[in-house]
Amino acid sequence: MGSLFTSPNKPMPMAPKTQHSILINLNMTQPKMFYLCPAGKELHYYRARKKDVKIIGYEYRNDAACKKCEFKARCTSAKKGRSICRHADQDFLGRIDSQTKRNLKKYKLRQMIVEHPFGTIKRGWGDYFFLTKRKVSVSAEISLSFLAYNLKRAINILGTEEILRRLRQRRKVVLA
Repeated sequence: MGSLFTSPNKPMPMAPKTQHSILINLNMTQPKMFYLCPAGKELHYYRARKKDVKIIGYEYRNDAACKKCEFKARCTSAKKGRSICRHADQDFLGRIDSQTKRNLKKYKLRQMIVEHPFGTIKRGWGDYFFLTKRKVSVSAEISLSFLAYNLKRAINILGTEEILRRLRQRRKVVLA
């Protein structure tokens, strides 16, 4: 007897939104894994998908069942039938998705506060990669980028005259 887990899958073009199930038989030493298609047929392991030499996912399909299936036209546009690719790190990605859903308010706040400067520096200024190597050098480089970002932002918010007035005022306090 196995345990049934559902795994969200992005629908293929022309396919209805469906959730596919993966059955893992916990009584065996080697787990028997397969997906259930929307018609209830088992899609078995077919092959490992590789990019270069690294395995990026595992493909599941059942060509024989898809040939006879009455829902094939609604399920997939592929000639051979439905194919599902499970990412090699799907369990980890699932945990990330569930954490994001649990902490959605914090994530949205982080996007508004923290990610905007990174996006501005990256896209607006063309800083797609670091020019230096080693942590100390990279840290100095990113510090200069954020100093420039903060200065530019202050100029846009306060204006140059106000910034110069505040610097002159502060200079008097330091020298006194």
